[in-house]
Order: sequence, then C-alpha cells, then structure tokens
Amino acid sequence: MRPDTPKVLFGIAGQLIMQIMPEVRTPIAGQTLTLSAALLSMVAQEFDRAASRLVEENRSVRTLLAASRDTVSEQALRSRIDAETADMHEHDFHVSALQAVNDRLRSLLIDVHAAVETTPGEAAAGLNERIWDELKESTRRRHLASGLA
Repeated sequence: MRPDTPKVLFGIAGQLIMQIMPEVRTPIAGQTLTLSAALLSMVAQEFDRAASRLVEENRSVRTLLAASRDTVSEQALRSRIDAETADMHEHDFHVSALQAVNDRLRSLLIDVHAAVETTPGEAAAGLNERIWDELKESTRRRHLASGLA
C-alpha cells in the first residue's frame, strides 16, 4: 500500500472538523483545532504541487535570467547569470533540492532586477516589466485554496 499523502492529510483535516470539533468544550481548543485542520489542508495542497511549482518557476526564472544577460552591464552579475543558466534543466527533483535552486535563482533575480531598474533604455524597461510579471505569476503559483477540500 502506498499512502496518498494529500488524501491522508485532507482526510485527517476533515475528521478533525467533522468528528472531533463537536466534542471540543473550550473556545481556545476549538480555535486550535480549526487552525490545525486548515494547516493540514494547506500542507496537503503544497505537498501535491510543490515539485511541479518549483520546476515551472525555476524554468521561468532561468529563462528570464538568460534574457537579461545582455541588458546587465556589471560583469560579476553576468558571470552569476552565466553560471545559473549554463544548464537550464533540473537534475534532482527532491523538493528540498528544487527549493535550494529556487532560492538561489530568486536571489539572483533580485540582484538583476535592482540593476535593470537603474539601467536606461527600452530593453531594460521591457525586462523590468517581464520581471514584475514573473513575480506576480510566482505569487499566483503559491496561492492556496481556503477551507477544507
């Protein structure tokens, strides 16, 4: 048997609300139980999508970084871009590894964005807009449905 982690977590959350909540006698216990069920629901959602979200985001950020190379004038920043975009593919699909890459890429994107915002010209303005679009999309990717599924 292979447990379906999101299904198990959603099931526990549902049982907390449907079976245990009616037995709770104090407001603080009820609030704690409700919060615990909501957190289980969020963890289930993130568990199910984390690798996919990170692969998609890492690909998008790498593509954006590669496109920024010619707009960035600082050589040290260009070298970092080259290092991060030399291989555009993921090789370790553990969420912890994908997250470490994501953290590194996003840190570089912040530095690139700071440089682009102070660079004159249409290319820099277009890149600035693309970076903001990616940041908005990144926020959308992280959206969690509220309530218990």
